[in-house]
Amino acid sequence: MGILVALIVLSVLIIIHEMGHFFAAKAVGIKVLEFSLFMGPKIFSIKKGETEYTLRLIPMGGAVRMEGEEESSDNPRSFSQQSAWKRAIVIAAGPLMNIISAFIFAAIFLSSTGFLTNTITQFAENSALQQAGVEIGDKLISYDGKRVYDPNTDITLFMYGEDGSAKDIVYFDVSENKKVTKTIIPGRTASRYRLGFTAQYDAKLEAGNTVIDILETESPLLKAGVKRGDKIIKIDGTEVFSTLDIQKYLNETRENKGAPLSITVERNGKELVFEDITPFADFYYTLGTGFEHKKEGINIFEIMGASTKFCISTARNVFVTIKWLFSGVVSIKELSGPVGIIGAVGSVVDTPQPFWATLLNLFYLSSVISINLGIMNLIPLPALDGSMLLILLIEKITGKQIPQEKIGMISFIGLILLFGLLIFTLFNDIPRWL
Repeated sequence: MGILVALIVLSVLIIIHEMGHFFAAKAVGIKVLEFSLFMGPKIFSIKKGETEYTLRLIPMGGAVRMEGEEESSDNPRSFSQQSAWKRAIVIAAGPLMNIISAFIFAAIFLSSTGFLTNTITQFAENSALQQAGVEIGDKLISYDGKRVYDPNTDITLFMYGEDGSAKDIVYFDVSENKKVTKTIIPGRTASRYRLGFTAQYDAKLEAGNTVIDILETESPLLKAGVKRGDKIIKIDGTEVFSTLDIQKYLNETRENKGAPLSITVERNGKELVFEDITPFADFYYTLGTGFEHKKEGINIFEIMGASTKFCISTARNVFVTIKWLFSGVVSIKELSGPVGIIGAVGSVVDTPQPFWATLLNLFYLSSVISINLGIMNLIPLPALDGSMLLILLIEKITGKQIPQEKIGMISFIGLILLFGLLIFTLFNDIPRWL
């Protein structure tokens, strides 16, 4: 059921993207030959006006086919005969529709769950911000020169790439009614031992149950042969019933915390024992700060503002992650593709929780995925919309139109590269999700 819903969600987002191209093409007068729902062999079609509307066999995505899009055409209404700005509108409309839909999905989610503001409401012990003189009620504006839009998304991102060096923060001092700049050194938690997995959500257990939902790339469990869906029932013969039990055993009960241990899991009604699993130790940086959660009495303008900030933060996350992939902060082994997306959405659907909670989480994931689709398509790589926009910019500067055959060849090469990337992400995703 989870996989089916995930495929539907991903297909809807792709169809929204294609609808952007479709409506923009119609608006500027380009002849649209076909709008297809799904892919593969044709099942059914109906022609209305000059456009054929098609239902295809494979329930995934959709496509828009315009005259003169991949080949030259003398038809004055063909894509290739249009001015650069008209073609740019049509190309940009796809990613723009994804970004608009992401905003709507986020607004629906945030209107029900509420959102965090930049107002500081609490400090953890030894908080770096409190030590710098920040007080309850002040508003955090930026960290290390980067604006804080959505504290939940932004602080997590900033701390993931943190190196422990001194950073400048800017905050609004409410008592002084002015912006203040201070230099801080982010806090660092004590080392903790982990097995590298995320458990399924369980509303009855605050710490979560012991059924494995996600396995990290470098998880010792993954390397030992433990799979997603396995339920950890014993560690070194000691029974565990929640992730809190596991954390306490790894970090408090064991004397030699870094020594190999045995894990007993339940899989399809059978108990399996995995030996010589070595937990790893890590730590994370923190600002030791809590922010105001606003839920009651919020109006439509506050929701729209929060949704805008959420989308900006998520979009920045995409660019920063790409930068980190090239700089080595994020390993390419962590790169995920369609299987990872389907796994994440399917996990939300399969997790035991009320229907409305599942629906809200689907809106949240749809917003994140839609932003990613929109932003990634604007990157000027072959076969992506961004490459076509770059080609149109070159045409505008040089005053010469590039033949559609050459553009088609560039797109074909891009598709091959994207297919190779897809295969690579499959090798990353399959062990973690299947």
